[in-house]
Amino acid sequence: MIKVLQRKISTLFIILLGALWLTGIAALNWINFKNQMNGLCTAVRSEIRKTGWHKFLETGSGGEDFEDIEYCILQIRDDGSFWFLSDHFPSMENSELINYASKVPSYNESKRLFWKVTYLYKFSKKYGSYLILISSKEALPDVLSFMTFSGVAAVVGIFFLIMAARKLSGWLIHPVEESMESEKKFMTNASHELKTPLTVIRTNIELLSDEIGDNKHLQYIEMETERMVTLINNMLTLVRLDAHYAEQTFQQFRLDESLLNVIYPMESVAYEKKIHMNVQIDEPMWFIGNENQLQSLMSILLDNAISYTPEDGRIEISACIRSRKLRLIVSNTGEPIPARQQEKLFERFYRQDEARESASNHLGLGLSIAKSIVVKHHGKIGVKSTGRKNVFHVTLPCAKK
Repeated sequence: MIKVLQRKISTLFIILLGALWLTGIAALNWINFKNQMNGLCTAVRSEIRKTGWHKFLETGSGGEDFEDIEYCILQIRDDGSFWFLSDHFPSMENSELINYASKVPSYNESKRLFWKVTYLYKFSKKYGSYLILISSKEALPDVLSFMTFSGVAAVVGIFFLIMAARKLSGWLIHPVEESMESEKKFMTNASHELKTPLTVIRTNIELLSDEIGDNKHLQYIEMETERMVTLINNMLTLVRLDAHYAEQTFQQFRLDESLLNVIYPMESVAYEKKIHMNVQIDEPMWFIGNENQLQSLMSILLDNAISYTPEDGRIEISACIRSRKLRLIVSNTGEPIPARQQEKLFERFYRQDEARESASNHLGLGLSIAKSIVVKHHGKIGVKSTGRKNVFHVTLPCAKK
């Protein structure tokens, strides 16, 4: 759980900081492009002033200073159409130049930037209105150079952001991790400490039963003691499953035989409640995992199904391997589980019906243990209700040999 939380926080930091970083890079590139284009316009205007605007417009040429610059001069007519006075723009067809000219905003509107061209306006009482389109080739090398540099900076920045996000998320999660570790140690120590007095109580119950015979009060004490023992064992199981340092012993085994070894002894319990069981398990079915944990998973799901299936109800169990995934399904007839409670079923100490759970000796830890086992095997577990049937489904990936 800690790793999942750290991963989420780290991802959030990367997205937020990465978005800010990339937005900043994009903004700098836009500003640089705008400055380069404006600088080109300023340079061209300065050269035209040296030649003289009237001479430039009359001859349509800027002389030697314009030999390396592609440009064209368009006269703007009263109807808004354009007339070529001069065309020194060999890299573009006239139609394309006219297309750009038609997109240029009017003189009193804000300037618009184009990738291939920039422009200047000139108004003269003698000659009228003119539009000079200038190729951006002179400015593009600097623009592209800056874009390349900023691209490298963006990649390097993202790399450092990822590293920083991991460090920062680890620093933020550390107090929570320490708190949870302390809680786990407390649960482990408390459980071990409680085992000794419970063992003494059980021994004394047996001695008293031998001396005074059957006694309902002793039976009540024994029943509650067994509930406490079950609770402590479940708590210890959860602590062991949650421990990130605990070693997982995975080995190849016959899963079908292991599951049937759990199912067959519980058939008698189902028979006493007049519950019909249908078992469909592929044979042979080899699987790599922790055999004891998967048997516990089967036991929890089947015990849960038996507990909540009414008399003359039905339980169906199926297990198979398809597309390198183990699919285990345990379904039972009975009261459907509300959709809003289905996710909560796998939370610790969650009980759907307090009165019914107490009567069935369920402590709200079984399905939580089942989920922890599934997570340890990198799988998924869920529940859905269709009609008057509740279906628990487990999917586990098959590890390579």
